[in-house]
Amino acid sequence: MNPVKLKLKDITYYYDNFRALNNMNFELEENQIMGLIGRNGSGKTTLLKVIAHQLLQDKGEVIIDDKNFSTNESNQYKICLARETLGKTFEQTEIMKVKMIFDLAATLYENWDNTYANHLIKRFKLNVNKKYNKISKGMKTTVGIILGLASRAEITLFDEPYVGLDPVSREIFYAELQKDFTQNPRTLIISSHLINELEGMFERVLIIDEGAILVDNPIDKLKEKYYLLQGRKEAIESYNTHFRTMNVETIGSLASYSVEGPINEEIIRRLKADNIDISMISLQKLLYHLTNGGENNADR
Repeated sequence: MNPVKLKLKDITYYYDNFRALNNMNFELEENQIMGLIGRNGSGKTTLLKVIAHQLLQDKGEVIIDDKNFSTNESNQYKICLARETLGKTFEQTEIMKVKMIFDLAATLYENWDNTYANHLIKRFKLNVNKKYNKISKGMKTTVGIILGLASRAEITLFDEPYVGLDPVSREIFYAELQKDFTQNPRTLIISSHLINELEGMFERVLIIDEGAILVDNPIDKLKEKYYLLQGRKEAIESYNTHFRTMNVETIGSLASYSVEGPINEEIIRRLKADNIDISMISLQKLLYHLTNGGENNADR
């Protein structure tokens, strides 16, 4: 087991009287990729900004390498938050060219790899001589991706790293992320709506809703906890005392059950013997059911 790189302890954050983060606690090991999943407005961006020290929490501690971030700001440049925009300062200035942004990053991040940055600029076909506030939304996302990857920051945070990207650019990002993580391991958190495209990369998953944590598990533990059962409805229902049903979809006599276990090996063997297919529920479906997207179909 790798040492813990990042720890959040009782993190709470308010926008005026609205509680955006509610007493969050989790730990992330060094050199691990976490998927941060949630619906719009669930608190994902706020959480990433708190971790990156762009917002100061109202309560709790962000701990990096066993040191409280709030009282040890030398950790500032160990973290890079890559977003679809760099913010109002860069959006409103008329003098900031893309190249100047990368030159600034080279002075901020001690592990900055200029050769790799230039490689990514060519792969994404990014014109660095354009003014930042004049480039497209997709190109601004590309700037964030290059900053995140080339910074080689010990903790790299990607917030929806595909906004405005065409399918080819998304595939370039996924390929570069996987290759660079293999060659230069670090601690990554990726906030995403395109869950099906990214879930194969995740080693750990954090699902949040209304500022609270619903799920915090390694992927292999999720496989042991949440299942999709498909087969004859009558056959599946005969086992319903062995799990909690989250959602049911039926077509005639056939049914698809999303359930929460765990289910022991003996029951799994019996399910298969009754021609009931059992597989891991997708993260997309899990988010849908846990955040009431299914409108409690299991109870209707």
